[in-house]
Amino acid sequence: MNKGGIYIRHILAIGLGLILFLIFMGISWAGQYDYNPDQEAVKYKNDVTSDVTGEGYFKEYKKVNTNNLSMLEYAHGSGNLDFADILYSEQKNTHINMYIYYIDYNTGQWTRKYPGSSSAITYTRQYDNIQSPTRFAYGTGWYAANPIGFNSLLKDKNVAKSYQEGASMHRQIEYAHALKGDIAVDINCSAPTATASGKGSLSMKIDDDVTQGAMHIGELLNNPKVFSFKPNEKQTIFGHEAALKDPLIEIDNDYTGNFQVQQTMKLDISKTAPSWMEDWLPCCSGGFFDIPSHNFDKERGSQKGIFDCTCRNTSISTMKPKWNASLAQFPTEEYRYVP
Repeated sequence: MNKGGIYIRHILAIGLGLILFLIFMGISWAGQYDYNPDQEAVKYKNDVTSDVTGEGYFKEYKKVNTNNLSMLEYAHGSGNLDFADILYSEQKNTHINMYIYYIDYNTGQWTRKYPGSSSAITYTRQYDNIQSPTRFAYGTGWYAANPIGFNSLLKDKNVAKSYQEGASMHRQIEYAHALKGDIAVDINCSAPTATASGKGSLSMKIDDDVTQGAMHIGELLNNPKVFSFKPNEKQTIFGHEAALKDPLIEIDNDYTGNFQVQQTMKLDISKTAPSWMEDWLPCCSGGFFDIPSHNFDKERGSQKGIFDCTCRNTSISTMKPKWNASLAQFPTEEYRYVP
């Protein structure tokens, strides 16, 4: 065998090993609370704005994901077009560097726990589109001599999903001859802290004027009793397939023809924080400054002054007349208590 063949085999072996390494590393990077399929908590901010006015054909596809949320906007059509939108998404933190400490109620010991990541998606869109056939020449050669025609009815689709809560909202307009209105979507997934419960919220506000079209509005909240993510079980994108058969909330509205529709859907779900054993001050075991913490000054700032005496100095500095704290002083007339 020539040396070239051996060299190629060597390169292929290294490449295959690298691919397998990346696959296994990708699996390990996914956190316990990363419920959005094939999505991991990668910290980022995304801000997109657009404003479009014109005549012709358009198609827009926007999809954003976080580890627990997703939002889809898809629209197309031909005619006189006027629309604008604002899209913002943020993965605020990741499971790699987020953890909390709390005193476990059962053991009385400080416990370290990963609470999950926080993320948010917001989207607003306004539109005033009138469908009509359009034809124009573009390009060179044959296309310049033979104008291209477009005759596409209007479509506008929005899907918002919160995977950890097993909730989704959907609004879709198809085959419309005219569409005017606005839509606002807000999705938030906030992880619990050591002292506060987390929160999941999903809302969609719709105000549409549809001319000769079909409209669908839906909302779904899965049943938590059968909502699971376990290996080797039949699952949907929201978890166990049985969760869709008996949901807690199911809204399925359809309108065909000419309609003016206003609808607001809002869903809030609380995520329980860890059970605490402490009362007012978190120093039940060990010294205050020995408390484990991811960010001590931020998490214990309101209590720190009691132990480093800064709250005493602050209090003394506000006293009038001025109090000399370096000397023993007995109450004067200004400070004497008179019942």
